[in-house]
Amino acid sequence: MRKFRAPTPKALLARILDRRDLVTAVRELPPSGLARLIDHVGLEDAGEIVALATTEQLEGVFDEDLWRNERPGEDETFDEERFAVWLEILLEAGEEFTADRLASMPEDFVTMAVHRAALVVDIDELAVEMAERGEYDDDRDLTEKALESSLYQEIDNYRLIARQHEGWDALVTVLLALDTNHRALFERILERCAAMASRYIEENGGLYEVLSSEEMLEADVAGDRDDRRAGQGFVSPSSAKSFLALARLPLAKTGEVDAVTKAYFRDLDRAPKAAPKRTEEGESLGRLVAALEEAEVIASEPERKPRAKLEGRSAKLTGEPLVREVLATLQATEPNLYGERLEELAYLVNVLVAGCAFEGRRFRPSEAADAVVAVCSLGLEDSLDSSLREPRSLVRAFRVGFHRLHRDVALAIATALERRLTNLPRAHRVLRSALESGKTWTILSVLDDLVDVWDEPTRETLAGLLDECPHRSGKLAEEPPFIASKATLKLVASFAKTL
Repeated sequence: MRKFRAPTPKALLARILDRRDLVTAVRELPPSGLARLIDHVGLEDAGEIVALATTEQLEGVFDEDLWRNERPGEDETFDEERFAVWLEILLEAGEEFTADRLASMPEDFVTMAVHRAALVVDIDELAVEMAERGEYDDDRDLTEKALESSLYQEIDNYRLIARQHEGWDALVTVLLALDTNHRALFERILERCAAMASRYIEENGGLYEVLSSEEMLEADVAGDRDDRRAGQGFVSPSSAKSFLALARLPLAKTGEVDAVTKAYFRDLDRAPKAAPKRTEEGESLGRLVAALEEAEVIASEPERKPRAKLEGRSAKLTGEPLVREVLATLQATEPNLYGERLEELAYLVNVLVAGCAFEGRRFRPSEAADAVVAVCSLGLEDSLDSSLREPRSLVRAFRVGFHRLHRDVALAIATALERRLTNLPRAHRVLRSALESGKTWTILSVLDDLVDVWDEPTRETLAGLLDECPHRSGKLAEEPPFIASKATLKLVASFAKTL
């Protein structure tokens, strides 16, 4: 039997572009699906696909692709170098096309993107500034030399000075196209960029003023992006980090209702998505989805729907997490409540992906789903009512379980280490600080210094138990590695006694 091989990115791209029905269906993809398709093909090779995208699709793809952070929980910031690549790819479809797409996007976003790529200076104001310094002013000479050595373009009464060389030609080309086809918008953008840059000139190196103005605009754009994504079920990194910090505290101390969860379900767009009609367009979209599934760009239908994962499962399987058992019962008896609980699961998965590191990296969605099921199951063991019939009952179970992991695993192990390592000053200081802050994962930085104290399997076990989401590894390794029951907590306690 031949082994199945997913089509290569180039083969998938050729297959889509060679069929008119699939080309039409690209415009029907949700932004997240289009983003995965472009990522699979590679942005640099996806010019034909990008040219087919609608403005709404591009805005959604930009929300996913142009904002980055170094680690989960940190605020995402705009990636101007990636935006430069996007401009070059958009221009493959023509200058007018690119200008029209940008003109239809939020003005704050386009202004921010231009400002991050170029320092826009009013030529008249610059001339006055240079004249006031005097002919023999050393700073004037240095400024003139710096301006002469910079990449720049003069448009109307403005000089645009490149902040980065990558993508400069593309930016100038697009701005000239905006000048030709969207003059009023072009003037507003340059005027706003010049106002932000003028502070730098007025203060003669007042970098703080420039950065403050720039960050305020980026914050506005980021806020609009967060609002859009909240309606699609996403959780911002800062909100996820805040929720997890709260979940590490006892429920009795923080209260049943938290602001992050309340805001999420208030903002979530619950408008039902209309099912594709059985028209030629609907059938084309179905064929495109099938092609993307075959190429493993998107998950197949059973993998995408949590409901399907539970169908056919026995609630009595040995080792089955408690949450799966309860949800299986709820699915059979109260499908509406089952749907509400799945929404809560999706929310919690998004929280972990956005705000929690796992083994020094981001959670993969499948890992986050396993972790949420385990943590909720642990929380349900302490619940007086494990039927999940109360609103937000899974969120409550997660908070109870996550607090237990933090208290009975991470803090307990850190406390045991502190008692054991009093003769190692550096490690002891890190442990003391971690216990005071509650951030046990900061201890991971000193584990490699303990090679003379414990062997590698023991250190691997400690790394898992002290992680942001404590889990089993090393001597306690298991798949999936997440702690789902009090019985596992007892194993952890036994391990702690061996330290």
